[in-house]
Amino acid sequence: MELKIKNRDMYLSQLISYRDTPLIKVVTGIRRCGKSTLLELWKQELLRSGVPAKNIIHINFESMQFDNIKDYRSLYAWVERQLQPTRTYLMLDEIQQVKDWQKAVNALTVDMDIDIYLTGSNDYLLSSELSTLITGRYVEIQMFPLSFKEFLDFQELGRELSLQEKFDSYLKYGSMPAVSSLPLDGQVITNFLQGIYNTVIMKDVIQRNVVKDALLLESVLRYLMQNIGTIFSTKKIGENCTSGSRRTSQEVVESYLNMFEQAFVIYQANQFDIKKNHVNPNLSKYYTVDTGIWHAVLGYHTLNKESLIENIVYLELLRRNFEVFVGKIESHEITFIANRHDLQLYVQIVSSLEDTSNFEDKLTTLQMVNGTSKKLIITLDEGDMPTFEGIEVKNVLDFLLE
Repeated sequence: MELKIKNRDMYLSQLISYRDTPLIKVVTGIRRCGKSTLLELWKQELLRSGVPAKNIIHINFESMQFDNIKDYRSLYAWVERQLQPTRTYLMLDEIQQVKDWQKAVNALTVDMDIDIYLTGSNDYLLSSELSTLITGRYVEIQMFPLSFKEFLDFQELGRELSLQEKFDSYLKYGSMPAVSSLPLDGQVITNFLQGIYNTVIMKDVIQRNVVKDALLLESVLRYLMQNIGTIFSTKKIGENCTSGSRRTSQEVVESYLNMFEQAFVIYQANQFDIKKNHVNPNLSKYYTVDTGIWHAVLGYHTLNKESLIENIVYLELLRRNFEVFVGKIESHEITFIANRHDLQLYVQIVSSLEDTSNFEDKLTTLQMVNGTSKKLIITLDEGDMPTFEGIEVKNVLDFLLE
């Protein structure tokens, strides 16, 4: 019987487009964001397209069924025994359980007519290491927690709730897929999200990197999360983070930032100076992978809606395949400059147009930018939106659901 699971169409479509290409497909992302479910969706898609079940090998290495596959030799031998005369599709879920797995994967691509798909927990299979682990060509599909559009489908909140109330729930409880299966109870969800946070910090960061000062590392992460939407340097972070009475160095901070990014818990947006046409790697903003985890760590009383909106818009731009920077023109800031092969987008985020001074300052900054790039102001305001000399104003929900 076919397993009924929610679709993740934006990722499934990528797998469809890369099907049967000579690339190893590698799905990365924070723990519990839906990587294993995506492989199950892909298996269903292959079956629907006419691939015989015997031509699909799906191994989840967390299952006892495959406990005897311990190293690359046993993996290679097992796949070889299952191989069909025609093209075989191989899905290896939680591949890090197999010692030296990359040797088997590299050999399989050379020796067999096979199309390979991998996922792995971030304590081993990290995007920065793929090029050294996999000698052949590969494509990385970076998976995020749920978009707001996906959240509405997954959560199935009652019709009596308005769209704004549903969005408030998205802001508060976040976008991890498993939250949709939990009671809509703050304490239950908080306990679940704190569990993900602790697992990521302990396994994907502290144990993996042999961090000696765990208190300092958490101090840095909490500082980043408390200052979502604030631009600063690694030196500034070090000045504000301590372990006991001891401050930390810029080098240590930079190493911690790299660890957080590799574990997909924090994302960095560097500053881009428009006038100088120059990226400043020393000044950045940092965003968290999930606002629910943000609340579970810092508490619900710390709600800063504009910062959370900025965080959510940033992640949505990444989902839409933009490369995102924080903009600077003279002494003024543009919330985001988003670049994609077919579009450049300048984005300002304003809580309300009624905040006249803030709105006028951000509008004027956009008007300083020359060229034909699209310019957009995103706001929490509802109703009919004005347009200013080609600068569109859009409600955040309309932006997220378009």
